[in-house]
Amino acid sequence: MTFTRNFLRSLVAGVTLNLALVAQALAAPSFALPFDLTKIGARDLLLYGSIALLVIALIAKVVRDRHMSEPVPQGPDLRWWKNPPPNPQP
Repeated sequence: MTFTRNFLRSLVAGVTLNLALVAQALAAPSFALPFDLTKIGARDLLLYGSIALLVIALIAKVVRDRHMSEPVPQGPDLRWWKNPPPNPQP
C-alpha cells in the first residue's frame, strides 16, 4: 500500500510539473512550434494516443513486475535439464 501511495504521489507530482513546463510551449504562437497543431487530424491523434497508452502500459508492467517476487518452489526441482539422472553403473 505504501509503494502504491508513493508511486501515485510521485506520478501526480511529475504530471503537474510536466504540464507546468509544457504549458508555456503550447501557449506560444503557432510559428514558434516545429509543426502546426491545427493540421493534425483525428487519425494522427488516435495513433499518437495509442502509442502513448502503449508506452504507459509497458512502463507500468515493468514497474509492477519488478516488485513482484517469484513463487517459492514447493518441492525438489524435477526438471531433467537442471538435475540430470545419474549415469548407470556397468
